[in-house]
Amino acid sequence: MTSNNQSMDDIAEKIAGGLRMLGGFKQGAEAQVRTIVEGALSQFDVVTHERMQVQEAMLGKARDELSILEKRIAELEAQMKLLTK
Repeated sequence: MTSNNQSMDDIAEKIAGGLRMLGGFKQGAEAQVRTIVEGALSQFDVVTHERMQVQEAMLGKARDELSILEKRIAELEAQMKLLTK
């Protein structure tokens, strides 16, 4: 029975080793696929979600500043009209 147990242990060890190897293969394959996809997307001028969020925030800030400046110009124009009367 000891030889049977040893054989079963050997088989279990080999299976476990194979599974570990497959896990490593999976990680390597995912990294390669990611690299390929990122390279392909970079050729099409596609931006990342993070970069898009930054651009949206900058646009929002610019709109707010524009609104403030438009109000200020309107106030100054109104003052000029009063002064030129």
